[in-house]
Amino acid sequence: MITSTIDLDSGDYHRLTPLQLAAREGDIIAVQEILKATPPHKLSSVVNAPPTGYYGMTALQVACLRSHEEVVRALLGAGADVHMAGGNNTHRNALEMACGAGNTATVRMLLDHGAEVNPRRGAGRYRGRTPLAAAAEGGHVGVVRLLLDLGAHVNASAGRASGCTPLQGACSLPGGNVGLVRLLLDSGAGVDAPAAKTRGWTALQGACLVGNVEVVGLLLAWGGADVSAPGSAFKGGTALHAACARGWVEIVARLLDYGADVNGEAGWDRQKPLQTAAVGGHVEVVEMLRRAGAVGRASGGRCILQG
Repeated sequence: MITSTIDLDSGDYHRLTPLQLAAREGDIIAVQEILKATPPHKLSSVVNAPPTGYYGMTALQVACLRSHEEVVRALLGAGADVHMAGGNNTHRNALEMACGAGNTATVRMLLDHGAEVNPRRGAGRYRGRTPLAAAAEGGHVGVVRLLLDLGAHVNASAGRASGCTPLQGACSLPGGNVGLVRLLLDSGAGVDAPAAKTRGWTALQGACLVGNVEVVGLLLAWGGADVSAPGSAFKGGTALHAACARGWVEIVARLLDYGADVNGEAGWDRQKPLQTAAVGGHVEVVEMLRRAGAVGRASGGRCILQG
């Protein structure tokens, strides 16, 4: 039984407050007891206790991340701040987390309490995603439609260091979601937004990396994606490098048909697709590249996967 004698402000850099812990576990009874036991003049500081630690979250953020709808409703009713940013390394707010989790009900609650579809601060610093990008990266079509209907910017840029645009996130989904990609393209998504500086990829590179053959074809045939666009500064490579790294024979063939440079260099060591395929042990791809005119040693490569 939680009583008013508990120090509701307890916590340090490594610990959650009691309310943050209850919210994380989805314990609505504990959340209600804590809120009831808190003096009115202290309620705001307890409900909006800042994140603790490098990856910390507020009570509202962690409840949104884990889709604890009852807890989210209770916290919002107690004055939880929908705009607060998370810990330093992620810096996401509650709406970004709810959109990433794909819970439409939670997303609607946050929007009803003033959450911004297009955050004025832009994408988060490190895992730079807007709410729309977070939903798209998770493959949550319903949330994506909701945000687009409310005016979400389909071409909002990723964070400076890392992250993705909505289309980049959708194209890098394992298994693919062509319907989602079409929805974003129909809404005006640009196919050639550059890769985020450190750990990013273009839409085409993301699709090549995870082997989304149908999405690759869509981006090339309909979107006119640039097969030669550079990757990120961190292990960056072109779309062809990404496909060669994974050994996707059909995608490699498609990229070559669309003019990908078989001898194009990427990364700090100017690695060629031939070396990328070789280090992954993809013999069939190596042979395909040789037939297409690849020159040089099929050795000395490194793993050039982005992300």
